[in-house]
Amino acid sequence: MKDMVLKDSALIDVRSVSKEYDTSDGPVLAVKPTSLRLMEGEFVSIVGPSGCGKTTLLKMMGGLIPITSGEIMLRETTVKGPSDDIGFVFQGSVLLPWKSSQENVLLPIRVARRTTKEDIQRARELLHLVGLENFEHRYPFELSGGMQQRVSICRALIQDPSCLLMDEPFGALDALTRENMNVFFNGLWRQTGKTVALVTHSIQEAVFLSNRVIVMSQRPGTVLDEIEIPFPAERTPDLIGTKEFGELTSRIRKYFSAAHLD
Repeated sequence: MKDMVLKDSALIDVRSVSKEYDTSDGPVLAVKPTSLRLMEGEFVSIVGPSGCGKTTLLKMMGGLIPITSGEIMLRETTVKGPSDDIGFVFQGSVLLPWKSSQENVLLPIRVARRTTKEDIQRARELLHLVGLENFEHRYPFELSGGMQQRVSICRALIQDPSCLLMDEPFGALDALTRENMNVFFNGLWRQTGKTVALVTHSIQEAVFLSNRVIVMSQRPGTVLDEIEIPFPAERTPDLIGTKEFGELTSRIRKYFSAAHLD
């Protein structure tokens, strides 16, 4: 398979954005003025110690929480709230237990408007794309953790967003399932060409999946480094054992030797 060609334009542009929370003990600065760009078709991972503001930054990028200062642009539009052009995948699959896989995928459509035959067909196509073509009518309790997350990813894709923002989506899975999901998602990213931003505590996962890894500082968080990942777009588990892979993970780990990110 040929490598993907990234477009030379920013889908999301974070410009000197900060976030301050009001608490009973006074204001707390969670994210210092921070700038970064997500290019069209790029896969970016954000790593950093617990509490450094990774998830806060992700939520601001998606318009889920307001910024304190700065500006975030989605193409030519200022982000002021959630957009159909941005899909979210969270650590838990957050599936409704009384709804089937297909109904869970269709949930964002049903909230916005009445579903059509085309919507139902798209939901089925997405479930087929992630290998769940025979599980449309199964309920969450009938699915493994990895399968539930695949349904969650389909739900994030149902409105065909340009960008996926993912907050520790594989963190609750066992090690083997997580590795399999990494390989699966690499293939899905290559097939769909979506722009992806992934927050993860796993340095190995970040290097395996990304074009670029953004390293954040301790709280209040800001960008310490941006590390280009030079591997071909298609990734296989054999990559993890290579010298080049080990050197990149070690380079990132040195920033957080006492933080135990993995």
